[in-house]
Amino acid sequence: MNKHLNIFTTYAKDNRSYQLENDLTRSLAICLQEDALFFHEVLKSIFSDSDLFNQLFEDLDGETSVQVEIQKQASQIAEFEKIYAVTLSEAAMSNFWEQTDHTEYDPICDLVITVNNVLIVIEAKRDNIDCTAQLYNQVFNIFKKQSKKISDYKDDITPFDLNWKKLMLIAVKVASFERTTNNRNRFLTDFIQLVKSHNFSWLPETPIGSLHNENTESIERRIESALTQFCNDDETVDKLTYSDRLGTTFSKGWSNELLFEIEPKSGDLVVDIYPGNTKGQGYHIFPSDSQFNNSLLIDGETYSANKHYHIKFMGQSYIAGLWLTDEDFNKTLFTKDNFYNHTGRIKRESWGAIESLLNQHLSSDWKGQCHWQDKILNSNRTQFNLSFGYHISITIPFIKLTELDKNHNDIKPLSNLMESIYRAFETRLITEKPST
Repeated sequence: MNKHLNIFTTYAKDNRSYQLENDLTRSLAICLQEDALFFHEVLKSIFSDSDLFNQLFEDLDGETSVQVEIQKQASQIAEFEKIYAVTLSEAAMSNFWEQTDHTEYDPICDLVITVNNVLIVIEAKRDNIDCTAQLYNQVFNIFKKQSKKISDYKDDITPFDLNWKKLMLIAVKVASFERTTNNRNRFLTDFIQLVKSHNFSWLPETPIGSLHNENTESIERRIESALTQFCNDDETVDKLTYSDRLGTTFSKGWSNELLFEIEPKSGDLVVDIYPGNTKGQGYHIFPSDSQFNNSLLIDGETYSANKHYHIKFMGQSYIAGLWLTDEDFNKTLFTKDNFYNHTGRIKRESWGAIESLLNQHLSSDWKGQCHWQDKILNSNRTQFNLSFGYHISITIPFIKLTELDKNHNDIKPLSNLMESIYRAFETRLITEKPST
């Protein structure tokens, strides 16, 4: 999956920055409709200084009417007893009652939430523009359309500064809870990704320089923000959106993913790639007798590139695999001839030949490691796909990450490291020998 499969991201080459405010508002409205817990927490935040939330929702048998609308004109709003005037911006809300814009027209409100007779009017901005004056004028005209003076209803109007950072703190906490309870909501997680791609600083993140090395989740969240920024800066690279791994797409034919993970005890960043993970990828490695370099130059420093071997058995999905080092081989298995003659689709009648091949070349208990008897021989399969792949990894020490990432609002040094890692794997990992 890539960034274009985000529910809220329109597939278009242009930035559509003029449309971003509407995109953010619409996405928020959909999340409120599709994630009851998120909606619950947002309402609790807005109603936090009153008993209104309890009055509206504490009666299990009571009838509460809730409606969420976007782009609603002031003239279409009626039948309310109380208004919450909410700003959603990077800038703090100004004094609502010091505003003086009494221009009379029929403004369009970004987001309107109605809960019984309570009206919530939200004005959203994609940046740090103070939208208090605009919001005041909208509320002024809502009353004006009903031939009422706003000054006569001050007790019925509650200004509230939601702001993006406060909203995203709620969103992240809810998403984290839902993930913990195996109730992940696609709408909310995609909304978080949309906001992060626009402005990562709106999300509650601590720079790695202020984190303990065992705070794995927070370090990983910061690395993800850096990857998001890198992918935003380079349209040829997409951040993976799988829930079980963090990484990016990769440009070379010999691998399609570059993966990132945090070592739980040390806080080090481990970067993995799996060249030749399929036979199609293997064609980019074996015919040219490609060689892997033992080290990579990344951001001015040299890091060891650790090489291991991965033999993979695949059906319609992953069946089993062997994770091997040089010490596990009696003699070289990963050769051009073996690649051509023994990888790819293997019919049941040829399984004996594969077993004999691995017995000749491997000194380890390879059958026990991959459960050869149970997963292959005793299965009802008629074939499997075999690949000879590699596992290459480098480790960036935690101290390096802390030196680069010290300011919550400045992800660029860490993003530059992600780019340097990517380019090193892309251009320096494999040295191809010319075919003879």
